[in-house]
Amino acid sequence: MRSNVPVVLAIAVGSLAAPSWAQAQDLEGCDEIDGFVAAGDYGQALVELGWCERAISELHFQKILDILGVTILGYEPGDGTVEAVMGFSTIEITHSDGATQVRTTFASGIGGMQSPMAGLGALAGLASAFGVREPGVEQVRIGRNTGRLTEQSDGGYSLMVTLSGGQILTQEGPDGDLLQEFAAQTISMLEEYLGR
Repeated sequence: MRSNVPVVLAIAVGSLAAPSWAQAQDLEGCDEIDGFVAAGDYGQALVELGWCERAISELHFQKILDILGVTILGYEPGDGTVEAVMGFSTIEITHSDGATQVRTTFASGIGGMQSPMAGLGALAGLASAFGVREPGVEQVRIGRNTGRLTEQSDGGYSLMVTLSGGQILTQEGPDGDLLQEFAAQTISMLEEYLGR
């Protein structure tokens, strides 16, 4: 019998070094889905599919945290967190060089391209691609991606980039040029895993 899974997950980077016992149990049920479908028990197949998706999503989140949890441009990573609720996930991690910080937020849908996040990301990407202009927002090129660099009221900067898969990467820090370099390296690492 499975335990209840909370609606919101808050996960520290170090706490998911390996799949948990609960994840292993959920993944074991994945091979039962074909049997339920063959028997015409589609309801139970969907239940098992939901458990499999949750377990695989947790492994996916951990992989992204591992990718982001490295030193970037001399900035050391802190603890990362994941929040997942209602089909969306947000992964956040802060890097520091001792004097300044860069905060990275990676937002995506649970379940891949068919998620609501993919649609939101596509809309944000279209706005950038068609040159929609806003006061205080500068469009910048990050590799093959278009970013929106915004100077904040406190003098810091925020950079939002929509990736080709519809995921949204946002980084905040003290300097716009630094954020662009940071984003270029971060996106390169992410796309190696996520693909273009």
